[in-house]
Amino acid sequence: MNMKKYFAVILFSVFSVFAFSAELSFFLGDNTDLKFDGEEYKEPRLKQSEAFSALAKIPFNKKGTTFLFLEASLSHSYEKIFGDHENSENEFIADLNVLKFSSIMECSAGKFFLDAGRLFLPDLSQSVFAQSLDGASAQFSASWLDVSAFGGYTGLLNLKNISIMNSSGYEWTPDDENDFYDFCAPYIAGGVKISFPYLLFNQTISLEGLGFWDTEGPADSPKDEDNRFYGTLRLDGPLAPMLFYGLSGTASSTDFSDFGFLGRANISLFPDFKSSSVTISASYASGDRGPFVPFIGFTQITACLSADEPIYSGISKAGLFASIVPIDKLYCAVGGDAVFLDRDDNAFDYYGFQVYGNAKYYLFSDLALTLFASHFSGDSSDSSRTEIALNAVISF
Repeated sequence: MNMKKYFAVILFSVFSVFAFSAELSFFLGDNTDLKFDGEEYKEPRLKQSEAFSALAKIPFNKKGTTFLFLEASLSHSYEKIFGDHENSENEFIADLNVLKFSSIMECSAGKFFLDAGRLFLPDLSQSVFAQSLDGASAQFSASWLDVSAFGGYTGLLNLKNISIMNSSGYEWTPDDENDFYDFCAPYIAGGVKISFPYLLFNQTISLEGLGFWDTEGPADSPKDEDNRFYGTLRLDGPLAPMLFYGLSGTASSTDFSDFGFLGRANISLFPDFKSSSVTISASYASGDRGPFVPFIGFTQITACLSADEPIYSGISKAGLFASIVPIDKLYCAVGGDAVFLDRDDNAFDYYGFQVYGNAKYYLFSDLALTLFASHFSGDSSDSSRTEIALNAVISF
C-alpha cells in the first residue's frame, strides 16, 4: 500500500511539473444562423449555438519536440423552424476533438513526425476524408520527399460532430439519440501518401491510397457490406510568378471492378496587392454515366449551398473566388459557382447558381467577428436557399 502511494505521489509530481509548463488557450464562440429554403422567404430555420473550447499543449522536453496536445469542447445549440411551433430542438454536445501524443525527430536526411491518439487528418482531394479518428500516423519529410502513413478506428468518435457515410452514400443515425455523445459507425481506416516536392520545374507530384473496412463497435449501426478504396494523383505548382495551379483525380471502388471518379482543378493568382487572391476552380464527381459508377466519399462533405445539401456524387460545378484584406484586421471574400447534376446518360442538368461572401474583422487581437451570407438560386425553387450567419469568437 505504501509503495502504491509512493508511486502515486511520483506520478502526480511529474504530471504537475508538466502541467505548469503547459500552453493553454480558451475560446468562447457564439453563432447565429438563419436559413430561408425556397424563394418565398417564409418560415426560416434558426440555429443559435454557443461553444466553449479548451486547447492545451504540454511539452515533455526543453525543445518542445515531444508533447501532448488536446482540444476539448462543450457546445449547446437551439434550432427552430418558424411557423412550426412544435418543431424545435435543444442539443448539448461534449467532445474530445483532439488528444494526441506527438514527437518530432530530426536527422541529417530530414524530419520524422509521429502522432498517436485522436487525430484530425484530411485527404489530398479534400472531398473523401476530412475528420478525426483514433489511431496513429507517421511522416518523414525532406526537401525532395514527403512520405506518410496512418491507421485508425472511427467507432469511438462522437456522431454529433462527425458525419460518416456508408458505401451507398447515406449517413447512419441512431433511432434513440443520447445527450452529449453518440458513437459513430465503426470502420478501420488506413492510408499512405507520398509526395515529391518540386520534382520537375518546381512542380509537386503527390499520390495517396486510402482504405476503409467495416468492423464492430459500440454503436448499433447496420453492417456496411462494401469496403471502400480510393487512389488520388495530384499535381500542383507555379505556372508563372504569382500564378499557381492544382489538379487532382481520385478513383474510388468497392471491388476493383467498377470505379467512381472525382476530379478537381484550380488556377490561383496572388497579385501583390493587399494580400488578395483570385481563384478559378472546377470539380466533377461521377454519377452513373459511361464507364463510371457514382462516386461516394467517406466523410459527408456538402458540395454546394442548396437546400438539398448534396454530397460529391453525380455533381459538377465551376466558379470564381476572390479574397482581399482591404484594411488592417479585415478579411473579405466573395465567390460564385454554376452547379450541374449528372442525372442520366444523356446530358448534365443545370441545378442552379450560388453566390456567397464573408467578412471577418478582428475587433481586438482576441475578438473576431465574422459575417457570412449566401444565396443558391435553383432550377427548382425547392432547392433554393438563402443563408445569413453571424459568428463571434473570443480567445483568452
